[in-house]
Amino acid sequence: MAPRVIGVLRRFLPEYLRTRPSLTPVQWRAIRAITQCRTPALGGHHYACGPCKEEVFAFHSCNHKACPQCGREATREWVGRELAKRVNAPYFMVTFTLPAELRGLFFGPLAKAAHDTFFAAAAQALQDCLSNPKWLGAATSGFTAILHTWNQQLLFHPHLHVIVPAAGIDANGRVIVGKSEKFLVHIPALQACFRHQFRQRLKALDWEADPAVWRTGWGVNIRPFGSGEAAIKYLGAYVCRTAIADSRLVACDAASVTFRWKNRDQGDRIETSTIPGIEFVRRYLRHVLPRKMHSIRYYGFCHPAAKAKRERVAFQTGMPLLLGTPAASEADEPAGPPSCPCCHKPMSLVRVLKAYRAFMPWPQCAPSNKAPPSCSQALLSS
Repeated sequence: MAPRVIGVLRRFLPEYLRTRPSLTPVQWRAIRAITQCRTPALGGHHYACGPCKEEVFAFHSCNHKACPQCGREATREWVGRELAKRVNAPYFMVTFTLPAELRGLFFGPLAKAAHDTFFAAAAQALQDCLSNPKWLGAATSGFTAILHTWNQQLLFHPHLHVIVPAAGIDANGRVIVGKSEKFLVHIPALQACFRHQFRQRLKALDWEADPAVWRTGWGVNIRPFGSGEAAIKYLGAYVCRTAIADSRLVACDAASVTFRWKNRDQGDRIETSTIPGIEFVRRYLRHVLPRKMHSIRYYGFCHPAAKAKRERVAFQTGMPLLLGTPAASEADEPAGPPSCPCCHKPMSLVRVLKAYRAFMPWPQCAPSNKAPPSCSQALLSS
């Protein structure tokens, strides 16, 4: 059987915890969710088939952002919602990457402030460049920014993917559309503006950085994406999912994990890496975001509060405007009981299984001679 990310994590979490790592409360919550997801610990439903005597136990999901087996439905909904919000204009994906010297800002108790600064600097730089009359000239623009904190090898590599329609509203209130499907703004100007915005925000927070970082090149890339459908579907695979998918796992043994990754420096050549299991867990947990951290943010007319502006831009650029309440689809209907695996007839609900472990915080890594509990001990304790 092919390995799964959830199985790899549950296999190596006890050994990783015995190394007494320094974990944050949000990482402990992620460990608890991964350990308990779709197990009797969270409760569920017990179904039975009368003719076949088959029984099915459907346990509840944790719905934690870091859980590798949750988020599929949320991803589908996000993609559908964003596709419906498109305007009739050329779309671009703008990627912002920070120099490696600044990545230390994202560790520690001020990690959320560092992420917020990253979002704010990139958004303001993009808004300033889009308002330039030499390029788009939009006093009101709109875009969606999505944070990724990993690279193909699961190492920490924070970057923002921004979906940008070349459309907006100018200073006179007129809807405008970019003239070119290949050009959005001048990349060196956007780089300089991004660097300036980030530096000013660090000064406001009284944070220090190596002065040499302001003289290096900052990673900004712009790619045209036609109608935007491909960009939304590409990023949709990650917005509500975790850093690595089951399809990338090759093998898992008692000590190590082997996975595929794309070597960007070699033209996306597929390679494999084998790392210790506890190193896999360490890399995975590094991408658990701070509490109350939003990894998707909307700006300008793409913000949910600016629906009227977005609809105006969409209508005046040639998109049909649907009025009234949309008809309910089959996907919106509540799911019924599962089908019997033998006769494929609907099964009957026997009982509702209550969660037998309350959502209590996991113990912190305080100095002690006692080893942290294993995953199995945590599930069985009450």
